[in-house]
Amino acid sequence: MPNGLLINFDDGHPDSKIAPVNELARAYRQIFSIKAKWQMMGYGDEHGDIEFRKMISQMLNHQRGMHIHENEISITRGSQMGMFLTAQSLLSSGDHIIVEDPGYQPAWQAFQYAGAQLLPAPLDQEGISIEAVEKLLKQHQNIKAIYITPHRQYPTTVTLSLSRRLKLIELSNLYNMTIIEDDYDNEFHFGYRPILPISSFPELHNYVYIGTLSKVVAPALRIGYLATKNQELLKKLVI
Repeated sequence: MPNGLLINFDDGHPDSKIAPVNELARAYRQIFSIKAKWQMMGYGDEHGDIEFRKMISQMLNHQRGMHIHENEISITRGSQMGMFLTAQSLLSSGDHIIVEDPGYQPAWQAFQYAGAQLLPAPLDQEGISIEAVEKLLKQHQNIKAIYITPHRQYPTTVTLSLSRRLKLIELSNLYNMTIIEDDYDNEFHFGYRPILPISSFPELHNYVYIGTLSKVVAPALRIGYLATKNQELLKKLVI
């Protein structure tokens, strides 16, 4: 540019300068001051600390209208790890997965690494095209899942409309297709109430809900989680 200034377009991240460092340090000191601190240095639960999972379940149930139990949650090292584990547990070579086009390519790579073939579906002002999704479901017999970012689609930021959410749930139940919902920025809403996740609808049978705390506090925390009613999938996560 003539004046030497550049505009950097990226995904955005929290300002680490305002991270609650003192509060975090105080919490760590309190944890390591308890009498049984030696127990924390051994192996813990494969899905994460049970008390932490209880807090996550309470947050999801209270703030996002979900009906999830702590035993249906697994703590991960960020949302990307949640997608990788989901892909490895749910998908295999020869399977198909529907993705938004354009969409979040790091997630695509996790699905492809598991051996799945991507089936892109276009977007418009209401989100992913349900007509395109239904057409793909009729054309292919082995579509295991659909990956979506319905709260604020990545990268277009469009919100999936209520009518399309309901139709997607109907298709998911009809074709036994798992909805992988990446709710990466639910905490960020500007002047309006957040829309509840698709995974909060009691009619939905098969879903994996993926969230993160890294974008709320600081990226270095690398804390994410996934929630699902699919107990078989949860068991595969720790094999």
